[in-house]
Amino acid sequence: MHALSNQSTVLVVAGWVAVLTLLLAFVLLAIIVVLRIRAQRRERRDGQARQYWTQVIQRELEGEAYKGRRLQHSEVAGFVEAWNAVHDSLTEADSRRLAALGHRVGLEEVSPRMLRGSYHDRAMTIIALGHLHDRRLFDVLSPFLSDRSPIVSLCAARALAQVDPPRAMSMFVPMIVERNDWVPGSVARILAENSDGSAAREIGNALLRANADTTVKLVRFLADIDAKRAAEVVRQLLDGHVDDHIISVCLQLVNEKQDRERVIGFLAASRWHVRMHAATALGRIGEAGDSSRLEPLLADSVWWVRYRTAQALLALSGMGVDAMRQLQQRQSDRYGRDIIDQVLAEHGLRSMA
Repeated sequence: MHALSNQSTVLVVAGWVAVLTLLLAFVLLAIIVVLRIRAQRRERRDGQARQYWTQVIQRELEGEAYKGRRLQHSEVAGFVEAWNAVHDSLTEADSRRLAALGHRVGLEEVSPRMLRGSYHDRAMTIIALGHLHDRRLFDVLSPFLSDRSPIVSLCAARALAQVDPPRAMSMFVPMIVERNDWVPGSVARILAENSDGSAAREIGNALLRANADTTVKLVRFLADIDAKRAAEVVRQLLDGHVDDHIISVCLQLVNEKQDRERVIGFLAASRWHVRMHAATALGRIGEAGDSSRLEPLLADSVWWVRYRTAQALLALSGMGVDAMRQLQQRQSDRYGRDIIDQVLAEHGLRSMA
């Protein structure tokens, strides 16, 4: 009897466990269904808002001033998507002209809740506020420059650059060195969009107190946005006693014939990568007579130096295939003759393509 009682108890407990498991499964299923319905409703609502406000924005661009209602909180996400999508193809002049619409419908007033949302909502809203070109928004946006999300922080940097370029660059450029999670291409885009010279000025100032790694990063960005200022910095660095890695980067950026003698001075450098980049640079800016300066490097102990030297020789004015063959015949070093064969073969394949 005792055994039957224990068995009955086990069955009862098992039955209740099964019932509770089924109830839990139904509850979870109900939650999933409700969340899915809410998501679909939100997508439908945002889609309707996006369509409505896209039409409003387009009419505004065509000269028909909008005098309707202000933004409702339920429309913010749809409006922001429409607003940002339209601005992607606008000139700065049209973007500034459209800013009046953003103020009229109250974008700034309805944005705080979105700025407290997910990283996607924050990023999209920050971009939208940047298109208002309103300096009063600088203090609203500047805290997001330090956001843990690299996407949000870069969006904030771009928005701040639209709102107040000099002030934005004074904050953004020093952070380029600190934020290793920022994608260089995105940083370069923000710097390239700067039109008042503040980005180049701030990078120039930062270079005065930069270490070797920082200098390499900043001088590349400077070359992308202000070639003239970058050339001056590169000359100062090449003339100074700086790290070999910095010299290599500077040699890659040299593009003016006035720097020819500087480059020639590095052909005999002790580090092979400096000799390699010096040879390549001389191929870009050198003269026909510089072939005699490059020729000894065809016998260099490092393959990459020989290879880049042969390419540089072929790039010099007056140095065609026939001249390279004559130069090859003068070579006593087997490796020098072989590297000329390789470079000429590659040149022939490119000519056939």
